[in-house]
Amino acid sequence: MEKIILRELTIEDEQAFFQGLKEWANEELSWYTFDWKPGVSFAELLTILENTKNGINLPINYVPGTMLYGFTDNQTIVGRVSIRHKLTDFLLKRGGHIGYSVAPRFRQKGYASEMMAQSILYCKKIGIEKLLITCASDNIPSWRIIEKNGGILENEIYDEVDKEMIKRYWIDLQ
Repeated sequence: MEKIILRELTIEDEQAFFQGLKEWANEELSWYTFDWKPGVSFAELLTILENTKNGINLPINYVPGTMLYGFTDNQTIVGRVSIRHKLTDFLLKRGGHIGYSVAPRFRQKGYASEMMAQSILYCKKIGIEKLLITCASDNIPSWRIIEKNGGILENEIYDEVDKEMIKRYWIDLQ
């Protein structure tokens, strides 16, 4: 595994972002980006991401959040992490503070675990004291990554929306 740097996008990342987008051609777009859609310029995307981070112009029931991308040394994006700064009632059940994904060709190489470790440090830096991470109960790679990074299972609940069981993990950052 190459070294990963987890960070926010900058204007210099436009080419890397759109190259990374190709990695998700056969996947749901939200696994890579929530805010970019065809017709949105990269500069507009950066503004949206900055506004979301600062809680500006958020849709109803959204919370401030930071989108971080995992870059290799050669500036290839292998995945992304969405960090919600606060929890709503919905996020308390499904979603938690951290949502992450790794492009299919980079899976099972340790990138997700490293991105999770760096995400936890970021959450501590922004003042989150108790971190919630959730995943589908049948997503064995995901819950193994959460447990490897200190997640303590609180419970499993049924998600009525997606019709599946969800594992809920907490990490104390104090």
